[in-house]
Amino acid sequence: MNLKRLTVASAVMLAGIASANAESNKLNFWTWHPSEPVLNKIIEGFESENPGVEVELQLFESGAYQDRLPLALASGDELDVVAVQTSSMVELVKDQLSPIEPLFEENASKPITELLNENAIRQGKSLASDNELYIAPMGVLGSVVAYYNMDLLGELGLAIPRNRDDLKNLVEQTKAQRPDLVPISFTGAGWFLDEIGTTIAEQVSPGFFDSVRYNKGGRWDDDAYQTAFSALVNLYKDGVFSKDTLDLDYGRSVELFQQGQSVMFLQGSWENGILSAPFRAANGIKLTNVSASAFPTILPNTDHSIRSFIEVGLAVPEASQNKELATKFVEYVVAGNGVAAWSDTLFVVPSHVDFELAEGIFSTEEARRGYNEVSYLLLNPGSHRNNVSDFSNVVGDTIIASIIGDTDHKQQVEYLQREWDSGRYSNAE
Repeated sequence: MNLKRLTVASAVMLAGIASANAESNKLNFWTWHPSEPVLNKIIEGFESENPGVEVELQLFESGAYQDRLPLALASGDELDVVAVQTSSMVELVKDQLSPIEPLFEENASKPITELLNENAIRQGKSLASDNELYIAPMGVLGSVVAYYNMDLLGELGLAIPRNRDDLKNLVEQTKAQRPDLVPISFTGAGWFLDEIGTTIAEQVSPGFFDSVRYNKGGRWDDDAYQTAFSALVNLYKDGVFSKDTLDLDYGRSVELFQQGQSVMFLQGSWENGILSAPFRAANGIKLTNVSASAFPTILPNTDHSIRSFIEVGLAVPEASQNKELATKFVEYVVAGNGVAAWSDTLFVVPSHVDFELAEGIFSTEEARRGYNEVSYLLLNPGSHRNNVSDFSNVVGDTIIASIIGDTDHKQQVEYLQREWDSGRYSNAE
């Protein structure tokens, strides 16, 4: 009887070991980005390099992901790799994640600090109150970026505008020579006006936003921001920016540019795909020569600047039973052969220190130069683009009120500082 019990117990134990070994070759991966075809390409590449490994993907819509991931992690669901949105999400879920640096030390080809650029590592640590790194950032994105239809610029006899005078000349020449075109297309939604205003403030005083965002002595009512606020409003008052943009939504502003009806387009670097010839071909965009630059300087004796921040961080949950393989998958995506599977989307500039874009992305030298200029500024930002979204809407509403009215700008920025100090913005540091 005892021997029989031992035999049964041994069989159960061996079956359990076999099951565990089988499971060790399977990874459960949750994310909301990038698109499914791109993710499938990443997964196929990893599985090809690691025969017998299976990556099971769960892809969510962004809003649903914000709700589902914290609940799944808190419940101890069997997840091995998760994408984490690089905002307050890291602090919210960090207690259910494994610190990523020790995982790379043990299981990756190199320490993560040797694989990803220093700025990405620093920004990743800034998201956690204990200054620990819980995510491996795929890359960085930022704003404001200016995009150009180079064929239209050539027709108008214009170069890429570098300052306010150039910008004003572009508008005047477009209206004079091609009144059927929109000189500058962008959404006048409050959040994006905040992006433009803060970009001008960074031109005036590099590091301004970080000084406010992280309570390092900066204030919304200081001279730098009041100057930037006034400069933005005056772009409208002087006719450089059209008040029509205040009614232009994001989708329509993109459409105008992609359909060749706009000379210049303003948005964030997440629109970099328009620089890619394969992207344009795949999406039926008939533009042939597109370039980009930083937003032109608006005030004298200032420099171009783009605020940027890491986007899409990959993490390994503490509850994962397969952290070695999970770490290898994270390395593959952010710093291995997997980078080539998603980098051609140009959605972010990869954090990988040895990253090089594949040939064939750019059909013109202007596109390549524009991408390089923007990429350099994204990797060397004046401040983080670690926005407080609900406060950004307040800033935008204040700017709009000043554009359509005659409010005193000093009073407006003083109001913004009072709002910032009110404690109503829960994710302000």
